[in-house]
Amino acid sequence: MRIEEEVLQGYLLKEETLKDNGFIFDNGRYYKKYPIFNGDFYAEISFFKGKIKGRMIDTSFDDEYVLFNNENSTGEFVGRLREEYKKILIELRDKCYRKALFPDFQAERIAKYIEKTYGDKPEFLWEKYPYFGIFRNKNNNKWYALIGRVDDDKLGKGIKGRTTLNLKANPDLYDELVNTDNIFQGWHMNKKSWITVSLSDYLPDEYIFSLIDMSYQEIDKLKLSKTYNRKRVRNNKNK
Repeated sequence: MRIEEEVLQGYLLKEETLKDNGFIFDNGRYYKKYPIFNGDFYAEISFFKGKIKGRMIDTSFDDEYVLFNNENSTGEFVGRLREEYKKILIELRDKCYRKALFPDFQAERIAKYIEKTYGDKPEFLWEKYPYFGIFRNKNNNKWYALIGRVDDDKLGKGIKGRTTLNLKANPDLYDELVNTDNIFQGWHMNKKSWITVSLSDYLPDEYIFSLIDMSYQEIDKLKLSKTYNRKRVRNNKNK
């Protein structure tokens, strides 16, 4: 795993904060140089379209120290450089990032759309899966969306793992939808009525928003779920 992924996983860049923290904007990218070991090296961190890239430069030769990014390179000196770089990333994370609800930009945009449109925030029900969030219809307490993550081959042989969105489909549209690229039969759901939609920008936001609206309306038709009195259950359990 790259150092950037290790430190920044689960965080989202607040790009508007970069200039206030010393980054220079030039030719479509932000960049900043951090001196290391009294200026013998410097780490150059840049952002282009929100994606981070780090390089280590040896000032004696004004050239990139390529062993730094080679995961197979070991040794005390390379290790010390990486530790210094990690400290820089942690400081950058604290100043220019925010904790993400989901480690996927499109999933974050979807969560914002749902909250703005329906007033619902994700519920994270499983400690083992911290980025699996469900959205519940307030009228009947039923789920209408689930953001999660599937591993390689779970959606079909040869299909790479990805962040996904489970939605309830209109029965008249189901066959058409599951024959659309990057939409599959519902994973871990009823495959006759649920679909699994690929996130991570496989499909445009506006199209996915329309599928969310469809799912919400399908779930909204259902009767109110029968809920139990949690306090009463606890009291009976302790008797």
